[in-house]
Amino acid sequence: MQTTLRIDNALYREAKANAASLGISLTQLLEEALRAKLRERSSRRPKRRGRLPVSSATGGLTSSTKSLQELVEAADLVDDLGMAGRR
Repeated sequence: MQTTLRIDNALYREAKANAASLGISLTQLLEEALRAKLRERSSRRPKRRGRLPVSSATGGLTSSTKSLQELVEAADLVDDLGMAGRR
């Protein structure tokens, strides 16, 4: 099969010189490079997706807290004390 490729000029010259030094055509060099790249990709193991850790923590209030209202009152008290300390 014949096709047209667009290749960077410097890369083309380097590939052409490399092929000449090996005593093969540029076409053969490109075919070998493409085969090698395809083999490399197919021999790689597929990436496994990482597993994220799952928390085993449970929600809710601590055992020492009797109710949500108690938490709200404690937060209000902290705010009040904080403001009283700044005056």
